[in-house]
Amino acid sequence: MNEIDISFSKGQKRIALQVLIAFALAILIGSLLLNLPQMIVKEGRINYIDALFTATSSICVTGLIVQDTPTYFTTLGKALILLMIQTGGLGIMTVTSIFGLMLGRQIYIKDKYYLSSTFGSKRTFSPPRFILLVALTTFAIELIGMIILSSRFYFYYDYPLRASLYLGLFHSISAFNNAGFALFSNSMETFVADIPINIIMMVLIIIGGIGYPVLSEILTRGRRKKFSLHAKIIFVTTVFLILLGAVMFFLMEFNNMDSIGTFSLGNKVMTSFFQSVTARTAGFNTVNTGSLTQATLFFITILMFIGASPGSTAGGIKTTTFAAITLGGLSALKGRKNVLIFKKRIPDSIVTRALAITLTGILLVVLATLGVMLFEKSSAMEALFEVISAFGTVGLSTGITMGLTTGSKIILILVMFIGRIGISVLGLVLAFRTKIEKVSRPEETINL
Repeated sequence: MNEIDISFSKGQKRIALQVLIAFALAILIGSLLLNLPQMIVKEGRINYIDALFTATSSICVTGLIVQDTPTYFTTLGKALILLMIQTGGLGIMTVTSIFGLMLGRQIYIKDKYYLSSTFGSKRTFSPPRFILLVALTTFAIELIGMIILSSRFYFYYDYPLRASLYLGLFHSISAFNNAGFALFSNSMETFVADIPINIIMMVLIIIGGIGYPVLSEILTRGRRKKFSLHAKIIFVTTVFLILLGAVMFFLMEFNNMDSIGTFSLGNKVMTSFFQSVTARTAGFNTVNTGSLTQATLFFITILMFIGASPGSTAGGIKTTTFAAITLGGLSALKGRKNVLIFKKRIPDSIVTRALAITLTGILLVVLATLGVMLFEKSSAMEALFEVISAFGTVGLSTGITMGLTTGSKIILILVMFIGRIGISVLGLVLAFRTKIEKVSRPEETINL
């Protein structure tokens, strides 16, 4: 058998439900642990809704915060947040599968389906080998990022060795998992002109955002003749979105004195690229997001809605979904029956599914934005930005997150949760089987 059939079945619905429950349970446990007095600096306990929001943001690797991470939480609290980020990035069931391997447990067919749907590949593979590749690759990349960042903090900024190692570890894991959590109250604004930190953070974010299937293809390039269509589309779409985002940010913010207007040309270019990379997936910022123009904020919402790639640590509708509906639309405008790219034909079912995911995402964003606007006095742009940031598990904010009411926090918690588990998995959980019609209905056209 060359492919795994991922069409709807009772077994797959059960597995999707297990994924949903696993994430929900991890969030619940995380929120209860964050509610312990040892987790916060001041005396007492954190408001439970804030603990639940923080746990959801951590497990769903979003980065939206209702309490300032570096000043509100103790070292133990920050360590717990970091653990939740790593757990959420790898995927709850993937982590448990890794522990199962350590204990000698077999990986069953239901785990194969989860790995297939989570990591965006329908090809069969050896689950134990694949999971070990994911884990070892993740830890290796995070270790390299930690060494580089820690060296920079220690030798250039004169942080103590222990603090440098801790800062390097935290930001390396947060960047690779596209979480956006930082141990600085202004995110990465202090390092806006630091070329090494900007570059390593961007590299970690991009690697974490392209997805494990593509990363594994890169690592095994010597044993394969060519990249898969899946990988090629991700490469092209990722580069296109990064370049487009950087150019648009550069042009729209060039004369904005509150953002990059006073920067040198080189710093403007670097900041534009950093914001383009982080806007789709990570949520770090080197300039104050609230100071950006309305046009820039609106464009960033588009990038956040698209998100990163299947099998990655980020949310959104995914780059492949964006590519499928874009290619499908272009093919329709040109009067072509088939959707072609790289001399391959994309099945109509994939294009239809991409359209369904996109429309569902739009509907979710619209309803959630209306909900936030009912609870808050913020503008429509601020509410939309916050909701799409949650859906794309990005974490960028115009600055209204900490002042949100309980109702808005609950809405964003649900949106972050849906954005992390994915519309496809949620659709499987909510889906119901319908009877297959044996009668062929007559066809009739409509005007468009």
